[in-house]
Amino acid sequence: MSNIHTLQKIFPAGFDNGYGSLKLLVDGFEVIRVPSYITNAEMEDVPGRVVFNGTAYTVGESAYRTGNYFDRNTDNNENKVNNALLTLLGALAHLPHRKAWHLKLVVSLHDVGLAEELQKVLNGEYQPILAGKQSDVKVEVLKVVLEGMGALFGHPLPKKLTILDFGNGTTLYSRYNRGQREVHTAYPIGVEVLIDDISQKMKHLNGGKIGDASKIRFCLEMGHTKYSRDIDIKDVYSASLKDWYEKYLKKVVNLTLDAKHQGDEIWAIGGGCLLPGFKKLLEKNGFKILDNPVEANVSGLLEMAKTISSKNPITTSLK
Repeated sequence: MSNIHTLQKIFPAGFDNGYGSLKLLVDGFEVIRVPSYITNAEMEDVPGRVVFNGTAYTVGESAYRTGNYFDRNTDNNENKVNNALLTLLGALAHLPHRKAWHLKLVVSLHDVGLAEELQKVLNGEYQPILAGKQSDVKVEVLKVVLEGMGALFGHPLPKKLTILDFGNGTTLYSRYNRGQREVHTAYPIGVEVLIDDISQKMKHLNGGKIGDASKIRFCLEMGHTKYSRDIDIKDVYSASLKDWYEKYLKKVVNLTLDAKHQGDEIWAIGGGCLLPGFKKLLEKNGFKILDNPVEANVSGLLEMAKTISSKNPITTSLK
């Protein structure tokens, strides 16, 4: 792969700095999807390790593996914006090393009111050390779009469409008519709420202690319920999933089913679709689950970045 890009300096890319996981897709590379965790713990030059402006930190899986304290995007609404440059550099530190990256980014955000802030945080030229190697990174934000818009890009859209995006921090309900969005409501009832409930309910399995949210999340993302070698949270998970659905999701799922009754196609995206057993429930209710629901948004963001770049070909030709 390395020689394809040797002369290339400029890369269109999509960046989805989610509450639960961040996703970076740079043209020609594998998607980087890691938990939105940041730690300042001392570490080797692992993937996700960044030294920048005199501070060293690690983003992603390794932050969680330290067992030490780490920050999460989920912990604070502003984090998605304030931490955006740190998490972007951390994501880049998972890719094969390059002396220079010039990224032309399309970024998604839950609140476009913060778009200008986000652009300020990201735009610029930086000289970080990524996973132990010096790199020149130039970031140019082409566009900030609303969360979930990427997933639609490049899909032939039905005339009437309602989408549920099951994210970590929020569940997003959006309605479209002939490609124009009419409704966009974010409910603060993402997968995080379910995980929190499981961590409380599993005390009896865990020597009286509440479960570790990151460990619960990790096993569910791997598609199973083995919290550790000795602890299977299957029964707790089933009970919590039922509660989560009944208490929080039923209302928004019913809204979506009403829309279906009015002739909308209903689609589901986001990591929540892949929770064990949940996908079946959604499909039973008539949802179409987009292929690769977790990365649907970021793939579309990259396609947008390519489209915008190709409209201004002078700036994106190989230097």
